[in-house]
Amino acid sequence: MRLKCALLLVVLAGLAGCKAMPPAPAVPELSAEQILSKLQARQGALTAFAARGRLTLISPQQNATGTALIKGKLPETLKVDLKDPLGRTVLNFATNGRTVEILFPRENKLVQGPATPANLSAFIPPGVTVPQALRLLVGDLPLSQGPPTRSHLDPGERLYILEWLKKDGSLQERLGVNADDLLPRKEEWFGADGRLAFSAELGDFSQASPSWPQHLKLVTPSPRVDLRLTYKDFTPNPALNPGDLVVPRPPGVAVMPLKP
Repeated sequence: MRLKCALLLVVLAGLAGCKAMPPAPAVPELSAEQILSKLQARQGALTAFAARGRLTLISPQQNATGTALIKGKLPETLKVDLKDPLGRTVLNFATNGRTVEILFPRENKLVQGPATPANLSAFIPPGVTVPQALRLLVGDLPLSQGPPTRSHLDPGERLYILEWLKKDGSLQERLGVNADDLLPRKEEWFGADGRLAFSAELGDFSQASPSWPQHLKLVTPSPRVDLRLTYKDFTPNPALNPGDLVVPRPPGVAVMPLKP
């Protein structure tokens, strides 16, 4: 009996010492127009960027991982150099939205052709356009023009959900915006057939760089492609020369055309 009483006293003492968790702060009541204004103001006058990060690409055609050196000029110029864990360049990729060039340094082979989804898939997952890819890389959302068609608050997830509809009433874009900091967190884009074309998750907007996500996970369901990027450095509006946005031309490189 004494042992039971002692145990009961210990439990009661522990409960008395526990502090109640403070309630989560109330979600601010903002309109869709206010949220959209905050999102648009966050990017400021970003027209170009240079970044370095850890890249992982998983697709039916290839798997790749390494350090990515990325340079971009909005709306549709992109250059990517991919290096292996030993620092050796394994791929140079560049597109201006109309053409694409890919250099394989180990084979000293350069392929070039129109910027079709198949030709861009060395870096940009099918179903994602070049302008969309650039904006996802810098967290410039939403992708749709104009105000959302409808919006609501998900209190459990603490997300504002903004949705844009096509003219036929089907869903075009769904964007989840964190209610606490009004930063984009989840993005879904739907194709002409009404099916999900791609989704993206953005995270870790740091105090040093609050306008750009440190992490990006971009997924396309068909074909299944998973692109993950973690930035180590990000420089907004660097001074980029035209040569910074094209692939190099090594001596004796073999140039081959890509299919239309």
